[in-house]
Order: sequence, then structure tokens, then C-alpha cells
Amino acid sequence: MAVVDAPELPPLLFNRNGKYTYVCSYENAWDSERHMSVRVKGKTYTVGKIIGGELTGTIEWTEDFLNQYPILETLKTTRVVDKLKSKGKLTRYKLEFSQADDMDENSLFIRKATSLKVLHAGATWLLDQVVASTPLSKALGRAFDKYYGAKKLLSLAYFKTIEPDKGMYLYEDFASCTRLPYHRPLGISSITRFLQHIDQDRIDVFLRKLNECCIEEEDKNKENVYYALDSTSISTCSDNLDFAEWGHNKDGDQLKQINIVMLVNQQTGCPLYYRHYAGSTPDVSTFNHLLKEYARMGLNRRAILVADKGYGSVKNIHKLYQDNQSFILNMKLSFGICKNLIAKNLSYLLDDCSYNRKLGQNVLTEEIDWSYPGNFNKDSARCKREKGRMFIHIYLDHEIRNDAEDKFRARVAELLDKQKSETEALTQEEKDFLSTYVTEDSNGRKVINNTQKFEYMLCKGIRVLLSDFISDPVEASRAYTERNEVEESFRKLKDFTGARRLHVSASKTLSGKIFVHFLSCSILCMLRHRIHTAEAKGIKLPFDSVPKMLASLSNITQTIFPDGGYFSEIVGKKKELLEGLEIPFPESEMDIEYEEDIAAEAE
Repeated sequence: MAVVDAPELPPLLFNRNGKYTYVCSYENAWDSERHMSVRVKGKTYTVGKIIGGELTGTIEWTEDFLNQYPILETLKTTRVVDKLKSKGKLTRYKLEFSQADDMDENSLFIRKATSLKVLHAGATWLLDQVVASTPLSKALGRAFDKYYGAKKLLSLAYFKTIEPDKGMYLYEDFASCTRLPYHRPLGISSITRFLQHIDQDRIDVFLRKLNECCIEEEDKNKENVYYALDSTSISTCSDNLDFAEWGHNKDGDQLKQINIVMLVNQQTGCPLYYRHYAGSTPDVSTFNHLLKEYARMGLNRRAILVADKGYGSVKNIHKLYQDNQSFILNMKLSFGICKNLIAKNLSYLLDDCSYNRKLGQNVLTEEIDWSYPGNFNKDSARCKREKGRMFIHIYLDHEIRNDAEDKFRARVAELLDKQKSETEALTQEEKDFLSTYVTEDSNGRKVINNTQKFEYMLCKGIRVLLSDFISDPVEASRAYTERNEVEESFRKLKDFTGARRLHVSASKTLSGKIFVHFLSCSILCMLRHRIHTAEAKGIKLPFDSVPKMLASLSNITQTIFPDGGYFSEIVGKKKELLEGLEIPFPESEMDIEYEEDIAAEAE
């Protein structure tokens, strides 16, 4: 039996005209003025027709075209509806080849033309298994279900996960030698057009789908659900980006910045929501908008928000009560009610009887009634007030407090010695320090002003957490400590996906580029969760960092041939790593259909 590859034909278009539907070949060229590919006039030729005048059916080729592609004389070519790509009112077509009717039935076997190639596959296999059946993959599939949008986004996210320091213009080279969800390498112009179509509306659809799926998983767990809240800044050298403004840069860069706020599930480490906004906006001012977004995006109302001092203010606490949103806030110690409670209960906090063995700190919890305006849109004293229960947890860490007192003593001693030596004059700041904290006793000796020292030491080593729901100081402390999941997510966003500099010059692409980094960050967080799960079971993994893991697994290759693909050997540390993370070993993938490689589609 003869075996032939299906012919690779030039781009074809089909024009219906009366009795026949004509098949034409054409050429495209880049129009620099219109910034797009256009059809070249005079380069469209009729190469065949569909008998019967329908859009589907058997094609009869012209003699000139058969001379160019003689294999077509032995094949029957039929245009049919591509059921895989046709959705709703959108109908896609494809060509099918079979042996000609006048040939012996068993004389010919036709296969799709696929050249043998070897791809790096181990790292992306790992990421496939991490993402599979997660809320993230389900939400992507539902929100970006057209034109392989979900596959393209995952492929771009894999690229930023594996090669965070490389720009998107290098994706095409990466994709040509790497096993990815979307098989066809995309050039930078295709990527740019694709990212420009990812606007805020489509991202909102994704986030709502993501949270629908996450709530299904979270409702299975009857324990408290905690969402960590924080923001970060991303620096940019571009002068043309929306939202790029001067502000408090958290990396210390002397550049304009774009701020990003993020919510992360503290148990799984998976980001659930993000938004980019003007770089000049302080954290405390974003809270009201966030609560509105929380409701609009359908985030879990049962979850407890955990936030740091940047979000602590009286108005924000009022909004939380008005919105019936549970919270744990780390408050600034200058907050009036906190400072008064610390001063009132300092002797008890310093007493050994307030020591908590689980935390290794002295602890005090006070329950009060918090008064807040009943009207959501007003914050006036004249508005009807309502009351809500509040738990104020005060923690004193002796190690931090003692260290602060040691530094105080050392500073006083240093300045007194400098004053006595008279070899170097005290600065005005040093004089002010001594005049504040040092006085003289009745004998003219220099002694510490204990009243001023009490004020200085009052809040040293002390943390105050406020909550409307969590009455147990141990659980409140644990929840706030685990808030570092959002800090870890930002670290991965900046350092492990290359988002410290976005390398974006046009606002049209900004939303799509940040979204790709968000997906990459989410995948890394899910991978880190797997690593922590393995370590909690006492499993020692052979690599101590994610980049080393991915670099090692990238050496596992997949050989692609016409009927499928198979992986290279998995031995040694690679085998140990996959077993430790409970990742199944790669298996041969047969009958791989590269639909996107054989059909022209709108980018």
C-alpha cells in the first residue's frame, strides 16, 4: 500500500457565483500605511471549482493547478464543514483528501504532512498537570473559548514562566522548539494583535468565571476562608501608558509606575482578582472601589479579608461594616483606640501571665462595640449610627521590644560619650534627642527621662489586629502571618515572570500583557502550593528552586512524528521530582491534531 502526505496547498478562497463555487489562490503583502496584510491585486487566480454551486462538495481542479500539484490527480478533494471550529453562526471549512474513485480501494493511504521534530517538553508537561482541572483552567476555557484563545494565553503564560527575562518578541523562537498548548509559533505582530483584543470586559468575564469555580471548591471546606489583600507598583520607562504616574514606588525606582492590587486565597496561594490603576493612588484610597469590585466579580462573601496597615483607616473600617464584609486588619499604632488600649494595658502585656505559648508572645484581646454610620453613602456624625462587634488583639513580642530598648541604651551612651569628648560637635538632631530623653537628677547627674522613654517604648514590639469575626488571637495571628501569600505572589509576578518591567509602550496592549503575567503568576503559585504540600509530607525534592526544576525538566523532549509523539527517558532527579510532586509521567500522545497549523484563522 502506498503512503503519501496530504499536499500543502497555497492559501485558497472560495467565491460562489451562479452554478459553481470557484476556488482561487491569492497572495498577501504588508501595507505599511494601513499596518496590516492586504491582498495583492492581480495575484488572484482561479484554480478550481466546486461542482453544484454549493459551498461544500468535490473540487474539480484546473489543469494548470494539477501541473503544479500532480499529487492531486490521485486524490479526491472535498470541501467540508469543520465541525470542531464552527460555533454558533460562525461556520468554518476544511479540505479533506481521499483516494480517487477510479483507483484500487487498498492502493493508497493518506496522512497529514508532519515533519519529524523534537521539542522541549518536560517543563510544560509539569505545568499542564499543575493547571489541569483547576478553577483557572476552567475559567480560561469558558471565557476565551474562541479562536483557541485559552490555548494561546496558556502558551504565552508558560513562556513567561519558563523564560521570564525574555521579551515577547522571542516567543516565536521559544514556541518553535517547545511543546505548548497552542502549537503554532506566533510572531510578535500576531501576539500584539491578540493582546489588544484582551480588554477589561473579557478579563472581567474571566475573573467572574474564576471565582465561580473557586467558590465551588471553597464551599467544600467548612473552615474559614482567608483572602490576602495587598498592592504593589510596577515601574515603567514609557511616557505613553495610561495609568503611568509618579507615586510612592515600592521598589525605590525613580520612575513612573502603575499600581496593581491583588486578592489571593491564603490556603491555595492562587490569585483570585487583580486590577491595575494609576500609580499616584495610595492604598488607603482604593478600598471603597475594591469592595464594589468584590461584589461585582462575585467573590466569596464568606471569605475574610486580611490586609496590612496601608488599608487601615476609620473610613475603611466603616465601609467594611456597612458592606457586611468580615476582615482582619493590621492597624497603625498611632490609631487612637489602639494607642489608648496599649497604654491602659501595658502592665498586663508585660506581665508573665499574659504569655501565650503557641505564639511565643504576650497577648491581650479586648471586645468592643464599633459605632459606624448606617448609611453606606454617608460618613457623618449626624447619620444614624449602628454598632458592630469588634475584637482587638494586641500582641507583644519581647524579643523585638528588648532589641529596641538595647538600641535606645546604645544610642544614649554613644551621644553622651560624644558630648564628653568634645572632639566632634553634636548635630542638631543629636542635641534634640538628648534634650528629649536625658535630664539631670537632684545631684546633677545625667539620667533618663522616664516619661519620655515610656512614650518612646510604648508601642515597641507591639502589633494590633482588628477583626469583626475572629475572636481567637491565635487564629487571627496565624491568618495574618499567612498573608505573606500575597507578598509571595507579588514576588513571583515581578521576579519570576519578568513583570518588574513590563516592556510595553502602547496602552492598547497593556491590559493583555498584565493579564498574561497574572496567569503566569497564578501558575507559579499553584506550583509552589504543590511543592509546599510535598515538603509538608516530609518529601525532600531534588531541586531547591522553581527555576532549577523547570530548567531540568526542559531537557525531557518529545519527538513529534506523523502519527503522534513520544517522550524521552525520565530518570534520576527528574523522575524523583515528578514522583515527589505526584505528577504522572508523560505518556505517548497519539493522533495529535494540529488544527491551528492547517487552517487560516483570524488573529
